Amino acid sequence: MKKLLLILALLISTIGIAQEKDNYKNAVTSFQNHYNNGDVTSIFNMFDNNFKQVLTLEKTKAYFAQEVNMEALGKIKSIEYKDTVRTGNNYTITFDKGIYNGYFLLGTDNKFALIQLDLAKK
Repeated sequence: MKKLLLILALLISTIGIAQEKDNYKNAVTSFQNHYNNGDVTSIFNMFDNNFKQVLTLEKTKAYFAQEVNMEALGKIKSIEYKDTVRTGNNYTITFDKGIYNGYFLLGTDNKFALIQLDLAKK
């Protein structure tokens, strides 16, 4: 009986952890659409109030122009869910000309509390 309960508990926890939640799917899809349209202002508007204080609109525009280099990478072809770490999700983001790792954390009202994009290591 104990073995059955342990197996059942492991199955339930694995199923719950390995799935991307709908709120993240929606937010990441919106992010991709705004990114592909070159609309950094709309991406900024997806930030929660705390994140907007840290990363102002001007800093957000500079980040996507210089650090991410939107022009050189091209459009996002796909964003694939990898796993959940703490309360945020890791993704593999495939651009026309590169692959990045992305970490997205949703805060209040399903707005981004953090976005982190890093060049994927080969």
